Amino acid sequence: MAPISTSGNDEGFWGEATSTIDWCEENYVVTSYLAEFWNTISNWAFLIPPFFGAVLTWEYKIERRYTLAFVSLLVVGIGSLCFHATLLYEMQLLDELPMIYGTCVLIFCICHCSHRPRDHNQTLTLCLIVCCAMITLVYLTVVNPLIFQWAYGILVATLVVKTSMAFRKHKGSKKLLSISLASYAIGFMFWNIDNNFCPSVREIRNVTFAPIRPFTQLHAIWHTLAAIGSYYHVLFSIDIRLRCLGRVTHIKLCHGWLPFVYPSWESSEKDVLPTVTHSATIFLLLFGLIIKVLK
Repeated sequence: MAPISTSGNDEGFWGEATSTIDWCEENYVVTSYLAEFWNTISNWAFLIPPFFGAVLTWEYKIERRYTLAFVSLLVVGIGSLCFHATLLYEMQLLDELPMIYGTCVLIFCICHCSHRPRDHNQTLTLCLIVCCAMITLVYLTVVNPLIFQWAYGILVATLVVKTSMAFRKHKGSKKLLSISLASYAIGFMFWNIDNNFCPSVREIRNVTFAPIRPFTQLHAIWHTLAAIGSYYHVLFSIDIRLRCLGRVTHIKLCHGWLPFVYPSWESSEKDVLPTVTHSATIFLLLFGLIIKVLK
């Protein structure tokens, strides 16, 4: 886990740190206005892609829960930005609790991928709401970052299991799922190295050539890779949902840089329907011709 501390190097614009965790990046080194400069700006990946993802799901009339999924990632990015910029306990909650809620939204989406349209799974919804409420209550009562880390870890493990089951059952996109899992797993590896070997990471950073030092900010790398993995997971969830609805999907770059799953509103059985229609038309014409001849 991360080094538990409430003290930064120098007291900057936001005053003394009150969060229960102080990460491996040295505080107020780049600017006095951001406690952890690189950990703050690395949240761009949680802000920009999910914002456009939410806009695109709304524009293409994809079910609103996927818009909510992108918005959840966006809220996580805002919370994480505020937390690392200030290292205040209130901002820490704004970072961590939305991670719990957002993961529950992703679990709902993947569990609901094969349900009929407008089929609201109230049991699953209630279970996830109760889960979020219980985790929030316990975490606010017992102020210990391990509570959050264990709860979040269990939810992510649940999400991975449910996603794997959906992939095998509905033959989802292997490419989207592979990118999502690989990005998140590699990011999690960097997160652990940064947490468990912080003194060594700082030593390496101090002797590294200055332009390369940002690449030793492993928690910032975790932010970027986790954001990519989460974004691609929502794309995978959208793709498998559309497949279950019998729709054709196309993965294309929006404006040449942002991958997105574009739905084709034609049925995947479009080659079958014209054949049936043509056969029925020919049969009716022949049947009418025979009746006319017999008369």
